[in-house]
Formats: sequence, structure tokens, C-alpha cells
Amino acid sequence: MRQFLYTFLILQLLTILFVSSSLAVTRQLRGKKKVVAKETKESKEINICDIQIQQAPIYCYCNINGLQNATNANCWVMSKLERDNPMWSYFTSQIHLKELTFTVRQIDSLDYVPSQLLYQLKNLHTVTFQYANFHEIVEHTFSNLIGIVKINLNRNMIFTLHKNAFENMRDLIVINLDENHISEINRDTFVNLPSLRKLHLNQNNISTVRDRAFKHLSLLQELELSSNQITSITHETFYGLRNLQRLDLHNNQIAMIGKRNFAEMSALIELELDQNIITYISERAFDGMHNLQKLRLSENLLVKLPQDFLAGAPGVYFLDLRRNYLKTMTFDNIKPIVTNLYDTNSHFYLSENDLICDCKLAWIWGLRNETKNTKLRDALEELTCFLESNNATQKFNNEGLGKNQPSEIAKEYFSGNSRDDDNEYSEADDSSYNDEDDDKNSSSNSNLYDKINNKKCCKKHLFELKPEELPCPEVSREDLMASEQPSSRHENARVGSSGSSWFSSGSISIQAGQSVLATLSLLLLSILFST
Repeated sequence: MRQFLYTFLILQLLTILFVSSSLAVTRQLRGKKKVVAKETKESKEINICDIQIQQAPIYCYCNINGLQNATNANCWVMSKLERDNPMWSYFTSQIHLKELTFTVRQIDSLDYVPSQLLYQLKNLHTVTFQYANFHEIVEHTFSNLIGIVKINLNRNMIFTLHKNAFENMRDLIVINLDENHISEINRDTFVNLPSLRKLHLNQNNISTVRDRAFKHLSLLQELELSSNQITSITHETFYGLRNLQRLDLHNNQIAMIGKRNFAEMSALIELELDQNIITYISERAFDGMHNLQKLRLSENLLVKLPQDFLAGAPGVYFLDLRRNYLKTMTFDNIKPIVTNLYDTNSHFYLSENDLICDCKLAWIWGLRNETKNTKLRDALEELTCFLESNNATQKFNNEGLGKNQPSEIAKEYFSGNSRDDDNEYSEADDSSYNDEDDDKNSSSNSNLYDKINNKKCCKKHLFELKPEELPCPEVSREDLMASEQPSSRHENARVGSSGSSWFSSGSISIQAGQSVLATLSLLLLSILFST
């Protein structure tokens, strides 16, 4: 009996050992089959990063060439690449790509966006197309592409953006459409892009931006529309952009800035309007822009600025008004932001205008003395202005420049002792003052008088003059009305250590009194003649 039990146990152990060894052999065989299958599959798969086909329409250069290892691919399209070309399927060899760039080397080689490929690459976050020939971005071209953060479409011959061309992309942060031929921005082109922060539309042919075209981009922070053909803007143009911080509209054809044009963008920090044809700015153009810090208005056609035009933007510390046609810049114009200009990081540019040398500019002495910014002070030191004809004529007479005075003395007044490297006088101007003999003095002095009566005859560096000696023009009716306001716009603002006033309120008051007397005299004369 005991022997039988021993035999039974031995048989059980042998059975267990046999079954175990059979299972091990089976697993080993299965593993070998999988390896063989994988090796077979890999041998058939074509690596898009290592194309060996001659005359292939596309070649891609990757950061890593191993199968399924590349994260960046820069692909050059060398010839026509149709939608059904089998080479599109080769991108499955690098399914983990994060950045993908297509650069078209031959015209018309790529005239569509390969949307299906973008859907397959689940890890893609940046896609770039350059020099393609798209002509239009049709509806839903960029739609529901989860994970894509940046789309760069600059220089692709795009003429039209259709409705819903960009939609339902929750991670998209940047769209670049620079240097195309887009002429119009329509409503609902950009829809449900909750993360979009930057939209670039520079150097296109945009002439029309439809009202509320950006209404879905409530979190957009930067909008660039420079170097286009935009002629007019309204507050509806920027409807919905309540978080926009920077708006670039430079180098367009904008002629006027109307009332509350930018009211929708209360968070705006930087506004670029330089290189337009702006001739008019409403007094309430910048209402509600309490966060605005930088305002560029250089290279426009401004002749005059409204009083307190910056009252709605008291935070501006960078103001560029260079290369306009401004005849004056009064304290009222600058008053809302003047204390900002005292700081070391402030900037104020006013050069290359047609400023007239009179007491309306006297406040600039105060700013020069008060500002802590040495660069701003140096820029003010270089300001020039023109003595008007009546003031120059009076100076000409007071200095006794008669018929027998040599023309070189008179020329000093015309040149204004300018320190500019580019002297205002041409050789033709100088030829008018050649004294060959005494007989020509009479005609020469006649030319002098003509020059004096030219409003730009006497260019001076502003700080060559003394503020208390600046002539005060007759006060206009508009100025008289402003001076009567309770805000005391023509107040006598003191200047720190210098103790001088920013402008002479006394001289303005005298001129105002003279103007009132003249008005009363004319009124009396009209009554006498009428009777």
C-alpha cells in the first residue's frame, strides 16, 4: 500500500513537470512569432524621415531618424503632391511628431491643407506651412484639432478666410497669417478658440474689418493688423476684445480717430497708430482707456490736437508724436499725463513737427527741469520751432536791419543760428544774399523782407529762446471760452526748483483783454455804421 502511494505521487510530479515545460515552450514559440511579425512589419514600413526614393515629391529632415522616435520634422515639398499620394501614409512611421513644418520649394506644389494628416498626429502642437498656394482657408480646415498650440500660415498666397476656418481648438494660442493677400476679415472666422492669445494679420491687403469680427476672441491679448489698407475703425470693430493688451494698426490708411473708438478694449496697454494719415482725433477718442501706457502717433498728418485728448488715458507714459505737422503742443494737451513724464522710464517725442515759437510752448521748460529721464531731457533740448512772419518782421525792424545793413546779419535771423547738422538753407537760398555791390542792397533787402514773411523763415532751437520772451499770439475765441471754464485750464503751474511758470498766464490774460476790447470796438463801429 505504501509503495502504491509513492508511485502515485511520482506520477503526479512527472505530470506537473510535463505540463509546465509544455506551457513554457508554447510561450516561447508565441514570442518568437510576435518578434518575427514585428520585424516583418518594420521591414515593410517606410520611414518618412529617411526617404530613399529618387525624385520623391517630399523629403523630411527630422531631429531623430529612428522609427517612431522623431519629435520634429521639417519637410520640403519638391513637386506636386496630390491628396491621394501614398507618401502621406508614411507619416505613420513618426506618429509622435510634435512640430511639423512644410516648406514648398516649387510653385503650386501644395494647394491644400492636409487636414487628415493633422488629425492622425495626436501629439502635434506646432504646425507651419510656408510658400504654399492655398488661396483660401475653407470652412472647418482647422477644426477640432486637440493639442495644437500654434498654427503658422505666413506667406501662403491666402486670399480668403471663410466662416469657421478656425474653430473648436481648445489649446490653440497663436495664429500667424502674416504676408498673405487677405482683403477682408469676416465675422465667425475665428470661433470657439478659448486659449487664443495672439493673432497676427500683418502685411496683407486688408481694407475691411467687419463689425464684431473678433467677438469670439474674448481672451485675445495681442492683435496685429499693421501694413494693411484699413481706412476706418469704430468701437464695433473691436467688440469683444475686453482682454486685449496690445493693438498694432501702424502703416494703414486710417484718417480719423472717432469718439470712443477703443472703448471695447479697456485692458489695452499699447496702441500703435503710427504711419497712417490721421488728421483728426476726437476729444473723447481715448475715453475709458485707463490702462493705456504706450501711444504711438508718429508719421501722421496731425496739425492740431484737441484739448485734454488724453483725459481718458491718464496712465500714458510713452507718447510719440514725431513727424506730424503740429503747429503747437499746449499744456492742456499734455496735462492729463504730465506727471507720468517725470519718471525715469517715461518717453515723449515731439520732434520733426511745425511748432511755432510762442508762449504756448513755455511749459516745455518745466518738463525739461522736472523729468528724471535724461534721454527725454536730451530729446526736448533738440526741439526746434519757427518764428512766425509777424514776430520775425517785428524783430527785423526792432534790430534796425535797414537798407544799408549787410545781408550776413539778416541771414542769422533766417537760419535761427540752427545747430542742426542739416542746415535749413539750400544753396539757392544762400545765393539770394550775395552782396556784389552797394547797388544791389535795395533788392537784397527786399528779398530779406520776403523771407521774413515766410512763416517758416526763422527756425530756432526752442531752448535758445527765453520762455518769458516768447511771443503770445492773439487768443482765439476757443481759447477765451476754455479760459473761462472752472477747470482753470490756463493755470500757472510751478516748476520745482526753477520757480518759473510753465507758461505765462499774465501775457495770455493781457492778450485776452486786448481781444475783448477789439471785439467791443468792432461792435460799436458796426452799430455806428448801421445807424
